[in-house]
Amino acid sequence: MNTVTIHLKYLRHGARKIRPVARIFVGKNLEKAIDQTSLMLPDSAYFMNKALRMAKAAAEQKEFSPAEMIIKSVNVSEGPKIKRMRPNARGRSNKYQKHLAHILLTIEEQVKSEKVKGKSLSKKSKIEKAPTPTGEGK
Repeated sequence: MNTVTIHLKYLRHGARKIRPVARIFVGKNLEKAIDQTSLMLPDSAYFMNKALRMAKAAAEQKEFSPAEMIIKSVNVSEGPKIKRMRPNARGRSNKYQKHLAHILLTIEEQVKSEKVKGKSLSKKSKIEKAPTPTGEGK
């Protein structure tokens, strides 16, 4: 199967905020997911849209059809934290952290189901009666 993997690193957004948006699109068509993320309100949808457009460009570069690609997996992990300090009363300081995230997106070509010519692969339609312990039911 044809797969494309892209990495979007060091996003200036928390991974916990991107994960719920990313989970929505696993198993969906690539082009439909791009359209949906462009209309969503959360800021994390912007980053997902960016990752999906990168995946579409990579698929086109490898001469795959983006219309036939589905999202196989989306992994959003935490990146390094940027540590900062803010002045506080009485000469003290407060520490805080700015969160970064990494997105790992894998898309693959949609598998087309092929019908087997001739015999069907379904189970037997005829159900045999099981003999009863007394020997009746034949």
